[in-house]
Amino acid sequence: MRGLLPFLIVLFGVAFVTKVDFFFYLLYALSGIYVLGRVWASRSLRAVSLSRHHERRVFWDERFEVQIEVRNGSLLPVLWMRIADTVPAELAAGKLFRQVVSLSPRERLRLTYTLVGRRRGYYELGPLVTEGGDLLGSASYEKRHAEDDHVIVYPKIVALRDLGFPSQSPFGTLPSRERLFEDPTRIRGVRDYQPGDSLRRMDWKTSARVGTLQVRRFEPAIALETAVFLNLDGGDYGPVERLVATELGIVIAASISVHLVEKRQSIGLVTNGLDPLRDPDLEASLAAVPALPLRKGREHLMDVLDLLARIQVTPEGEAVPFLDLLNRRSMGLPWGSTVVVLTSREVEGLLNTLLTLRRRGLVVILVTTCTDRDFARTARSADQIGIRALEVRSEQGMDVWR
Repeated sequence: MRGLLPFLIVLFGVAFVTKVDFFFYLLYALSGIYVLGRVWASRSLRAVSLSRHHERRVFWDERFEVQIEVRNGSLLPVLWMRIADTVPAELAAGKLFRQVVSLSPRERLRLTYTLVGRRRGYYELGPLVTEGGDLLGSASYEKRHAEDDHVIVYPKIVALRDLGFPSQSPFGTLPSRERLFEDPTRIRGVRDYQPGDSLRRMDWKTSARVGTLQVRRFEPAIALETAVFLNLDGGDYGPVERLVATELGIVIAASISVHLVEKRQSIGLVTNGLDPLRDPDLEASLAAVPALPLRKGREHLMDVLDLLARIQVTPEGEAVPFLDLLNRRSMGLPWGSTVVVLTSREVEGLLNTLLTLRRRGLVVILVTTCTDRDFARTARSADQIGIRALEVRSEQGMDVWR
C-alpha cells in the first residue's frame, strides 16, 4: 500500500469538503496506523542484531553449516522481517539464503543453511541484510549488518604413502637404510662384539647375562627437513594450462606438507604467488614474498595450508622472478635439507640454479606440472648433477608417491 499517503490526502480533502464525521474518523484512524506503523517498524528493526556462526577452515569439497542467530532486543515485536545473506558463488550449495520471519519481544531465533567448499580459496561472507516494514506494507527499512567474516577452503589433499625423498640430515625420526645415520637414542637390539667396536656401545648387563661381549645396535634414522618452492608466476605458464598446472602445484605442495607433518618432520613454504591479505602498498620484492620457515607441528601446518588456500597466481610481469627467489631464499636452509621445486617446466638457467643449491649441500627434487616434450632430456641432465626430476601433469601422476 505505497499509495496510502496520497489516499490520506484525498481523504482529508473529502472530509474537509463534506464535513462528514465518518470520513474524519477514518482519516484519524488511518493516519494513526500510518505514523505508528512507520515508527514501530523502524524502531523494532534497529533493535534486531544478527550474528553468524560457522567453521572458519574447511577442507576441499566439505559441506558445512552456517547458523544465523537473530535476536530482538526490543520490547516491541517485529511483525515481519526478510533476512538475506551474501555468499560467494563458489560456496553456494543450492538456493541463496532468503527467509522471512517474525519475532516476539526479546526473542532469539536460529536459522541454518549449508555451504560447500567446491574450490580452495579465501572467501569473505556477508553482509547480512535485513528488511522490515509495517503491517500495511506502506514502508520498508533496510539494514546491513557488516562484520568481518571469512571462510578458508583448504586445497585438495592427496594421501601419500612414501615420498622417497633422500636426505643428508642425520639424527631424525624417519627410518633410513644408511648405516651412517644411526640414532643412538633408538636401540634396535644387540650383537656380538667385533674388534674396533667402541666401548661406549657395549651393553654390559646383556654381556654378563649371556657370558659374551654384546654391543648395542641402533636404528638408522634421518631428518627430512623440506622446503617447498612453488612457482606461481603467471608468465611462466601458458594461458591454456595456467589454471590447471598452478592448481596442481598447490595440491602437490599441500599433500607433501601434510604427509611430512604427520611424520613429525619440518616443512617450509616459499612462493612468488599473490597473497590477498598482503599489504597492497608493498611492492613485489624478495622481502615481501609469502614465505613460511622450516617448522614442525599441526599449528605450523595450518599456517601452510592457510597460505596455500589464499595464494593466487601473480599476473605476468608482476612476480618476483622464480630463479632469483629460489637462489636467494634457499641460502638460509640448513645443510642437508631437501628442496622441492614446483614449477611449470625447465627454463633457461633453472638447472644451473639447482646445481648451485646442490653445491650448498641441499638435496633437490624438481617437479614440473606442464607438458614438456623435452622432459626426458631435462631428467637426464638433472640426473647428471644429482637431482631427481619428476613430471606430474595430473593427480594420477602423484601415484609415484602413493
